[in-house]
Amino acid sequence: MHCRYIAFGAVVIDLVGRRTRVTGEDVALEPKAFDVLVLLAQTPGKAFTRDEILDAVWGHRHVTPSVLNRAVTLIRQALGDSGKVLHTLHGIGYRFDGQVQYCLTREELPGAGPAGGPADQAETPAPSDDEVAPTAVTPLESAPVSIDPELPQPMAEPVVALPETVAAARPAARRGRLLFAVGLVGVIIVLITGYVRHHEGTKAPISPTLVVLPLHVIGDDKNEAAFADGLSEELTTHLARIEGLRLIAGNSAERAQRAGFDAAQLAERLHVTHAIEGSLREAGDQLRIDLRLIEVPSGKTIWAQGYDRKLADVLVVQQDMAQSVASTLSLRMGLAHESTRVPDPQVLREFLTLRHTFLSEADDTAYQKAEVDLNILAARAPDYAPVHGLLALNLASDFEGEGKESEAVQEARQALALDPGDFYAHATLGTIAEKQRDWRTAKKEYDTALMLNPSDVIMRNIMGMWLGRLGYGDLAVAQFQIAYASDPLGYWVTYNLGTQLDAIGHHDQAQKYLDELPRLEHASARLTAAARWSNAVWRHDLAAARELAARMPDETGMGTAYATVTQALLDPSRWPQASAAIAAYEAKTGEPARLRLFEPQGDADALLRHFETGTQRPDGELVWVPEFKALRHAPAFQDFLRRMQFIPFWNVNGWPPQCRPEGEGARCD
Repeated sequence: MHCRYIAFGAVVIDLVGRRTRVTGEDVALEPKAFDVLVLLAQTPGKAFTRDEILDAVWGHRHVTPSVLNRAVTLIRQALGDSGKVLHTLHGIGYRFDGQVQYCLTREELPGAGPAGGPADQAETPAPSDDEVAPTAVTPLESAPVSIDPELPQPMAEPVVALPETVAAARPAARRGRLLFAVGLVGVIIVLITGYVRHHEGTKAPISPTLVVLPLHVIGDDKNEAAFADGLSEELTTHLARIEGLRLIAGNSAERAQRAGFDAAQLAERLHVTHAIEGSLREAGDQLRIDLRLIEVPSGKTIWAQGYDRKLADVLVVQQDMAQSVASTLSLRMGLAHESTRVPDPQVLREFLTLRHTFLSEADDTAYQKAEVDLNILAARAPDYAPVHGLLALNLASDFEGEGKESEAVQEARQALALDPGDFYAHATLGTIAEKQRDWRTAKKEYDTALMLNPSDVIMRNIMGMWLGRLGYGDLAVAQFQIAYASDPLGYWVTYNLGTQLDAIGHHDQAQKYLDELPRLEHASARLTAAARWSNAVWRHDLAAARELAARMPDETGMGTAYATVTQALLDPSRWPQASAAIAAYEAKTGEPARLRLFEPQGDADALLRHFETGTQRPDGELVWVPEFKALRHAPAFQDFLRRMQFIPFWNVNGWPPQCRPEGEGARCD
């Protein structure tokens, strides 16, 4: 007979059903946290080292101690007061000190009645270690605004896991099973370094990491360059949907090619194992594409192939190229849904060219022209989903001005009717839901978009900024790390990663990325200078802050304001002059300055209202910076939380680590 139930205090563990109950109610525990709890509870009084637990539960498979720390935190949150029997042994590990009853029958369980014990509930198989149970989402206290009931439903439940709800503090009707991002740091390390070490001491290469360099145009027609770049990006998108293959984003690929990176530099700067390079020649309605797959850093050619097709068959060429590369790398194919509607070749050419313009951080003139041309193309191509998805996201993102939400929804609806797998359309619905503070719908749509195209750096940035805005700083960093691994030469990826690390208090790590910014293309001098100055202040390096302020542009009074505030941080008696300099700077720019956050007696309500507005904007995470605790303790902060509707979302999806419930509001340290 197998032992099924063990109990301690108000806790019952069902070893067969892999369920945990506290005071008669089921509480959510992800599989690894459940295994840690069982391991400790079955050996009360024993001091386990962290390595012993990692070996027993994870097999030490590329995980760090922080993963175990998180699992223990989840256990304590789920058990509430009963979790006090789990003790941290600093520098060693953990010990369980509860009085445990072993191998109980259903009738012997605490609080078991005729039909009240866990055995009376339907048995459901527990997920395996490599599976994640779907989230059971319960409604928010205030119902989210519906975007359009006729739109196709998202294709999947969330793929980004939020922290688990504190089970003891939430009524059962408002609890749901949640996903967890256990082991995400290990995945990121694998992605960046290229190799991982097993606990046995052997080395094993990860799945290939590939960069598709822009196709070189043969001939004198310079207008073909954007088309060739767009074709390369489309190939990258196809290959990104193949299981086991990691792709570098097109922006970094283009910059690496312009910089003339050789095979060794591709390996060093982009951390890739393979690269595709090739050429494109067009003559009339004929295309000639030659591709070469090389191994890096050796530069050895491991596959080469040419494709001769009519321009009308360009979609077939893309599919053939993706299949050939995947087969050569010995990967299992897993291509996502493709639209069955084949566009006119000229429509495809124009779409690829326009999309490349949007992705390449073009100057304002080129961008504005591309917006006009995209609207014209959408009218000409009513049956091509990607055009309408891209237009929808552009409209929803305020890039064409505010108040375009209804047009964005219309375009997204048209795209999804043609192709339910259009990830830009799902990203559009997420963006509009975020504007409406319908966080639940935003998460579902953003997760769906990421599932459909996990290599899209823009989507990773959107998700990271959204998570940072809601206070989930660690999860935001994870998104930006994934994006940075795909686009290490991109300005916005690097900026977002650095500033988010600052927002969670990792200022020394943030400095590494922020110091890269001046050397990157399309760098914003103003944002770069402000971010590096703030980082220096938080690192208590006011000498560096003073030097950075002295080099800032001063046409709008920026340099003067930052220099004066630096002096006030050294000598608080100078704050009146600093506040006057900030006001002069704001008068010239017409917008609030982030310097207001550093004032000792700032207007909390005005600052917080500034952080309410806008989506997909950098610095939306600044309200959570550890050094701004006073802002979060101001009375205005509770009104801010209510207006933003954060608390209902946290109640269902888990509270960020810096906040906890307090009355009808929250205390965020």
